[in-house]
This record gives sequence, C-alpha cells and structure tokens, in this order.
Amino acid sequence: MSTRKFSRVDFNVDATIKVADRQFQGAVENLSMTGMFLVTNEQLAEGEPVDITIVLTGTLPEIAVNFSGIVTRITEAGVGFTFEKVDLDSYMHLKNIIAYNIDDAEKVMEEIGHSIDEKFNSEK
Repeated sequence: MSTRKFSRVDFNVDATIKVADRQFQGAVENLSMTGMFLVTNEQLAEGEPVDITIVLTGTLPEIAVNFSGIVTRITEAGVGFTFEKVDLDSYMHLKNIIAYNIDDAEKVMEEIGHSIDEKFNSEK
C-alpha cells in the first residue's frame, strides 16, 4: 500500500541540483507536489539538503521553478527528493504542471486542499 498523499506524474525535463560546493544536472523522471525522482549517477547522501531548479522551456521568457529539499531515497537509477521550501510562484507552476499532466486535474486540487487541512489541524 502506498503512503503517498500526492499523485505523481511522469515529467521529463532537466533539473539542476546544487548541493554543498557542487552543482550537477539530471533528468526528472516523475514529479509530485511534494517531491521528485531524478535520474542521475551522482552520489548523494540521504538527508542531504539541496537546491533544485527546473527550467520550463517553450515559453518566453523561460520559467524557472525552484525548490529547497532533501535527499529521501537513493537507488541505482537515481535520487528521490522531498521538497521542503517552495516559493509561491514555483508552487503555482508546480501545481499547473501536475494538473496538466494528470488524467484527473480535480484530484490534484483535492489533494492540495486535504494537505492544507491536515497541516492546519496539526498546528492547532
């Protein structure tokens, strides 16, 4: 049984990862409102903080979607990240990416609403 609260969508675009004193690129395999999986040969440690930038091409000007996150999963194929901080513009772009690439865009809005409700209730 999956413990995911947000739907994942296949999304093939390059991402730039900044970690400590280095920077590298990889290919995004899938994306959700709270994380992503990156195909890469780079070696990272679980729990390591990173800054992630995805550039959406095909628009003028190009749109950069920025996240701060941590490494949460490491496989032979790549690395999974959980987003910890997302600015409002990037969050809106991310929401639109997910909604556009999922069969049921309303489901994305329900997931976001449910997550906000959970967070609000846990802070009471």
